[in-house]
Amino acid sequence: MRTLRSQCRQRGVVLVITLIMLLLVTLMGTVSANLIQTNLKIVDNIEARSAARNAALTAIQEAIVTPGFLEGTKAFVVSCNSDTYSRCLDLTGNNIEEDIVISLSQPQCITATPVRNAELDVFGNAEDASCYQPGRYSLCADALWEFDVQATDSVTGASVQIRQGVETRTSVNLLASACSN
Repeated sequence: MRTLRSQCRQRGVVLVITLIMLLLVTLMGTVSANLIQTNLKIVDNIEARSAARNAALTAIQEAIVTPGFLEGTKAFVVSCNSDTYSRCLDLTGNNIEEDIVISLSQPQCITATPVRNAELDVFGNAEDASCYQPGRYSLCADALWEFDVQATDSVTGASVQIRQGVETRTSVNLLASACSN
């Protein structure tokens, strides 16, 4: 009889231990699933922010080479919302170019330094040759410009703001109207 009772108690203990182990495995699975969901959201946010940042950097490069940007007339050849300082991009491929909206501020001249004729390479560089004028200073100046860029992803809500500085060689005539220094 003792052996029979002892075996029944052991079977009961095995059942309890099995149920506890099943509960622990279920909890571990639930916690793992929640961690995976959280990590996926983090990765999605990082990707959206990275896409907005890359779009902003692309817009900066496009604006810098656009004629009229430093003069304050326009930043993009193709703009959106009839604002020459905003650009819309299509990232999803659905031919609706409002996935990311980029807005630039007008460039502000921070500082300008006239270029001396002695610093020019008149014979080796055509741009330097066009700056030359008789006297101590040339017709050109080195200017530091600053502007802000705001890129917003309308799909995910990710937003990036970048302050960019650009140094250019420009005409003294432009600097007279744009720079106060």
